[in-house]
Amino acid sequence: MNDLLAWFGLKRYPFDKNIKSSETMDTDPLLEGLARLDYMKRRGGTMLFTGDPGVGKSLALRRFADNLNENLFQPFYTALSTLTRIDMLRHINRLLGLPLRGSKSASYIQIQTYLIETREQLGKTIIFIIDEAQLLRTGTLEELRLLTNFKMDSFDPFILVLAGQSEMKRTMNFAVMEPMKQRLAMTYHMPPLSEEQTSTYISHHLKLAGAREPLLQDQALRAVYDLSFGLPRRIGAVVNQALTYAMFDQKRTVSAEMVLQANSSA
Repeated sequence: MNDLLAWFGLKRYPFDKNIKSSETMDTDPLLEGLARLDYMKRRGGTMLFTGDPGVGKSLALRRFADNLNENLFQPFYTALSTLTRIDMLRHINRLLGLPLRGSKSASYIQIQTYLIETREQLGKTIIFIIDEAQLLRTGTLEELRLLTNFKMDSFDPFILVLAGQSEMKRTMNFAVMEPMKQRLAMTYHMPPLSEEQTSTYISHHLKLAGAREPLLQDQALRAVYDLSFGLPRRIGAVVNQALTYAMFDQKRTVSAEMVLQANSSA
């Protein structure tokens, strides 16, 4: 079996998920998302960060967390979003390294006390990032909302980022979610890449992988965009399939027909 890296003269797989966040391309949606997250560092409160699967939300969150000043901020990330309201409080307790409490009220008070003391005594703001937030139950969201109420709702000692798929945005429009919606200090819906950005994104990742010349023809780039809808994760999958198809076809460049053939047989 031929090796994809050797065949195209690459040093690594171009869309490997282990790529450093600092090496990723600064697309317009990514930069806009980072700007909104950066604003939250100064503003505080709760942010809703949504987008279709594969659009790059996790990358933006990882880049944001990687660039935080550890003397001023302490991020905690979790994708465990199917918990009940009491289990969520216990989970937050564990994330913070606090002892488990037997009652919901004891857990609630302990968490709020820790958040305030960390901010006021250590000068450090805790940031909770809850991924896959579209899976959060209404009761769990209500518990998180109550957790943000400090000093008669006059103080934001920590930052909460709810990151989820597009349906999370629609969920917030339900009447039952109005109290949580009013708590949102910032909302951002991350869009997919345009056709031009898609081509630039592919070229960027291929160059990072060691490609010395274009591996996809112009029509092939257009075909990738049509099949991927501009979603970065989908772009990577389509290009990888097309490169593999070209390798087995003993070709050094990818045509639009190869992209379509590779996708139809995937």
